[in-house]
Amino acid sequence: MDINVVINQMLQLFIILGLGYFLNKIKIFDDTLNQKLNKLLLNVTTPALVLASVSSIKQSNNTKEALFVFLVAIIIFTLLPLLSYMLVRIIRIPRHQRGIYMFMTVFSNIGFMGFPVMKAIFGNEAVFYTSIFNMIFNIWVFTLGIVLINYGTNNKVNLSFKSLLSPGIISSLLAIAIYFLRIPVHPVLKSTFDMVGNITTPVAMMLIGSTLANLNIKEVFTELRIYPYTIIKQILIPFIAYPLLKYFITSPLVLGVALINLAMPVGNSAVLFANQYDGDVELAAKSVFITTLISVFTIPLIVALFLT
Repeated sequence: MDINVVINQMLQLFIILGLGYFLNKIKIFDDTLNQKLNKLLLNVTTPALVLASVSSIKQSNNTKEALFVFLVAIIIFTLLPLLSYMLVRIIRIPRHQRGIYMFMTVFSNIGFMGFPVMKAIFGNEAVFYTSIFNMIFNIWVFTLGIVLINYGTNNKVNLSFKSLLSPGIISSLLAIAIYFLRIPVHPVLKSTFDMVGNITTPVAMMLIGSTLANLNIKEVFTELRIYPYTIIKQILIPFIAYPLLKYFITSPLVLGVALINLAMPVGNSAVLFANQYDGDVELAAKSVFITTLISVFTIPLIVALFLT
């Protein structure tokens, strides 16, 4: 593994985040634009990113292993909400913040950051397995994620069948169908998905930077609960998960992808959903910033200890 590649990837994300901060300070970004960009990311560019990822995958003959990765991803995303509930109790998170902390624990940055980081650590084959995790992620985030983000608040959550037919859910189901039914994607459509999906990461990071610009920068580092939370989420949980995963997973590549997904920092989706559902946007933005910064050290540590 080339540690420099991973570090450079993190630094790029921080530079783009800083650009969003600067654009807010010079009044190019504002609250109105932030809200519109939030809707653009959730309803257009993120679904395009999902479809682009599966459109770029060469159909594998090893369907059995692909199904196994699906099973691993489903089990992990089923257990994480239970783990997140215990975590907010252990750290004694105030009730009105429990939902956002649980959301952040379950939905790490496996989409925006996951693909380039996995490629840097394990190579191109890992991108395919990460895309499978990302498919399950997107189905969960637009269903369970809505419930979690509102947990502990006075917001009423009504998940009707119609409300579940969001662009995120539809794109994830289409992606699964495209892969397993081996549906060919026309090159023009593939290029369109790529072009639209590729703006997701830079726009999301600029949005986070713009959100942070509304805070006193000193306050970013004074959210004391984020520090023990980060240690548990990005170090302790992967440490505990490693022997359990190794017992069931024989493939080193699948094991590595599953473990690094658990070690990823808080996802940009926490900011997007907090904006969408009137959650604690400031806490989400602070958490993304701090956990991404710390992941520059924690991800190489996990790889060095368990995957080399």
